[in-house]
Amino acid sequence: MLYFKVKEEKAKETALTVTLVVFAIFFIYPLVFVVINSFRPNADIIINPTGLPVKLFIGNYVKAWKEMQFPRVFFNTLLVTVLGTGGIILSSAMCAYGLVRSEVKISAVLYAFFAFSLVIPFQIIMVTLGVLAADLHLMSVPGLIPMYWGLGCPTAIFMFHGFIKSVPRELEESAAIDGAGRFYIFFRIVLPLIKTIIATVAVIDALWIWNDFLLPLIVAKQGTIQLAQMRFNGQFMKDYGPMCASLTISSIPIIAFYLGLQKYIIKGIAAGAVKG
Repeated sequence: MLYFKVKEEKAKETALTVTLVVFAIFFIYPLVFVVINSFRPNADIIINPTGLPVKLFIGNYVKAWKEMQFPRVFFNTLLVTVLGTGGIILSSAMCAYGLVRSEVKISAVLYAFFAFSLVIPFQIIMVTLGVLAADLHLMSVPGLIPMYWGLGCPTAIFMFHGFIKSVPRELEESAAIDGAGRFYIFFRIVLPLIKTIIATVAVIDALWIWNDFLLPLIVAKQGTIQLAQMRFNGQFMKDYGPMCASLTISSIPIIAFYLGLQKYIIKGIAAGAVKG
């Protein structure tokens, strides 16, 4: 009886492993497909999209680098991503801390307002947002930064709020007795204790801002990686080779950033599960 039970457990584990491998292949295949086709001439891709390269063709990367003006658009996108993500984290953490520690009843109303804004689709406000950006003279790449702050803060505040509530008040009261001010308590005591959720918010927002296409199209019209890639997507002809090359080189930085902070995301998810 024990023998059959062990066999059944092993069969379940094998079935689970096979299922996970199949799902992993489905998720990884598009990335592999793009990388493979980035080393193939455009004519070969059109004839046989799923084929393998006969020899490594780096002309796609050269063309993508030159036509996209990659150093310029890379710097613009990196600047917007870093400043946008940093601003969201700082302002949202301070706002969430104020809402959690405030004794005023309106703080609950404000938190509910931020939570409610999460269900509003971007498509509903994008026209109004474009008009507002024009009125405030934000129709440029630098103008994207404060707009990302406004769009990203509600989600970040919602995430920070729950974690800051778990920080013991006694730590802050002890620091206050020793003469520490609010800013010292926030930056030296509270922030280090919530670094897992900070890393989680950083990855989520960095992925969103780096890969965003619609808001830069409305506001800046040009100047970011995602908009520059559109020059390979014509109305009557698509330059698949350089397009795949541009996707490959533009995804390397953000994938490296994600892998570097992945362990903090897992810690944050685990901590959130324990709190729940």
